[in-house]
Amino acid sequence: MKIEIGFYNIILLLSTLLSSKESIGQLLKPGFEKAEYIEMLKIAQRQHTDLDKWNTITTVPEPEKFKFAYRSPVMGLDNIWDLWLNNEDIAVISIRGSVESDVSFLVNFYAAMVPAKGELQLEKSFTFKYNLSNDPKAAVHVGFLVAMAYLSRDILPKIDSCYTHLGIKDFIIAGQSQGGGISYLLTSYLENLKSANRLPSDIRFKTYCGASPKPGNLFYAYDFENVTRDGWAYNVVSTADWVPEVPFSIQTVNDFSNVNPFRGAKDAIKKQNVSKAIVLNHVYNRLSNPALKAQRRYEQYLGKMVSKSVKKQLPEFKHPEYYKSNHYVRTGTTIVLYADEDYYKIFPEDLTKVWRHHFIEPYLYLTERLK
Repeated sequence: MKIEIGFYNIILLLSTLLSSKESIGQLLKPGFEKAEYIEMLKIAQRQHTDLDKWNTITTVPEPEKFKFAYRSPVMGLDNIWDLWLNNEDIAVISIRGSVESDVSFLVNFYAAMVPAKGELQLEKSFTFKYNLSNDPKAAVHVGFLVAMAYLSRDILPKIDSCYTHLGIKDFIIAGQSQGGGISYLLTSYLENLKSANRLPSDIRFKTYCGASPKPGNLFYAYDFENVTRDGWAYNVVSTADWVPEVPFSIQTVNDFSNVNPFRGAKDAIKKQNVSKAIVLNHVYNRLSNPALKAQRRYEQYLGKMVSKSVKKQLPEFKHPEYYKSNHYVRTGTTIVLYADEDYYKIFPEDLTKVWRHHFIEPYLYLTERLK
């Protein structure tokens, strides 16, 4: 309750301060801005620390342009988000990444795919209807979707308050690690709400997904990149960080575009003479079946089995029908943070410290050295 009261006090104060300002249009610009992303990293660092302990953070400086406005309650699978504002009518929706809890890591491990358009029954009174893409072949990470569903219930009213009371039309959506994975889906969700006239058409979103796992399949990536084209979304990855390489990706003959040479391969083989057909069919099965079998196993373990643990945290959750694919791909315009010799002198390889290259500090170091 204290957090909520604080947020609305800030809204009232800022609405008074901004009421005398003339409208100067939207200030959020397309394109990757180094200083802007550095601010997002500084904000992300503070999400892993209680508000009353921010003075203990010494490794990463505090943001220079943005001021803290609101932190959500913990919801879903140990998820929170923060709202930050600057004096140029730009708001930041920052999604927290994984924390050291089994519940938080369920979001990552629940890595089966579901269609990018559908619904999730999370509680008896909460069925989340979503549209992240109109392409029926688009599919996304179900764990990130569950987290995004809960967060969106709290985020949408704050967007409305910022827009209605402060005249804010520019929003940066940002997240590191798991927060980046969720940010992809949140961006798609909000952009589709705009298209459906459920959000004002003059709101602009810009997205930074840092150190993020892969959020969906190729057809989701195509849609996301089309919606955010011309510089409105970025995927920032360090070459030393293993997290952007997951989830494991398996491409089967079912993951191609509708028109492809594999679709009619079985029928084409049948038209050959018997001896040739037997050989070709054997070869085709040897090549295609291992991937198909692996996909089924991943769905079984990372979908149906992990969903049992999800249900322990969300007792009324009903696992959805999974999309039969594990073809995860890197999504969005990529900014590569190249770990060179100088980097490894400061952050040396250590096989016992698997998170070393994933933390905010190494990302901040590499970003500051971008030219």
